Amino acid sequence: MIATQSPQQRIVELLVPESTVVHGYLDVLGAETPPAKGIGQAAMRVPLISRIYEPIWREFFRLAMGRNAVGVRREKQRAVDSLGIAEGALVLDVGCGPGLFTRAFGRAAGDSGLAVGLDASESMLAEAARTNAVGPVGFVRGDAGHLPFADGAFDAVACFFALHFFPDAEGALAEIARVARPGGRIAVTALAHPPVLDFPLFRGVAGIGGARSLGYHVVPDVLTAAGCEVTGRNSSGAVQFVTAVKR
Repeated sequence: MIATQSPQQRIVELLVPESTVVHGYLDVLGAETPPAKGIGQAAMRVPLISRIYEPIWREFFRLAMGRNAVGVRREKQRAVDSLGIAEGALVLDVGCGPGLFTRAFGRAAGDSGLAVGLDASESMLAEAARTNAVGPVGFVRGDAGHLPFADGAFDAVACFFALHFFPDAEGALAEIARVARPGGRIAVTALAHPPVLDFPLFRGVAGIGGARSLGYHVVPDVLTAAGCEVTGRNSSGAVQFVTAVKR
């Protein structure tokens, strides 16, 4: 079955607060832009970075993955597989940036499904809307710490390489779990470090650019406390990949 409504119309039905259309995406924040923390977060709001993110910026994260690094195409497919996205699924991509993964989720969900990308950066979302003008994909400017969706709204929720930029990573993880339906899948990739490096000096150095490296235990522990069953944990280099199912 092919949806007769546009992606934006379908997203409006999922949103709890009111929104306005800005540059091809829906905005629920308006003037309430969360402050950038460090040069890393500030960079994500620069239009030039939005344009070069996929071919250049993402290479940094690929190198950070160490032995498990793969090309962007394989990385997208691995993300789709980890979420078990089926035809007709509703998928949320938290911290979507210019929509690298969102468009892959939309293809997997098919015309009867919907992939929603959420980010706080106006420049990233403008680029996402510009490069994803067709298919069951739409974008929302919102706060990952207060997702503008009802409980259990999505069949799958992803957050790839964005969690470490959120001021309250634990709060964002709890929100991710909240908006996943019972039985829905969750996948998170973030900068992380082993217990041996969990001391103030390391955390301070890691946070200079505005990114926060999380201890290996943080993502699994918070998701478990939020009512999820952790189904996979894989740490490589400075990156951790965690999958879970909402109970």
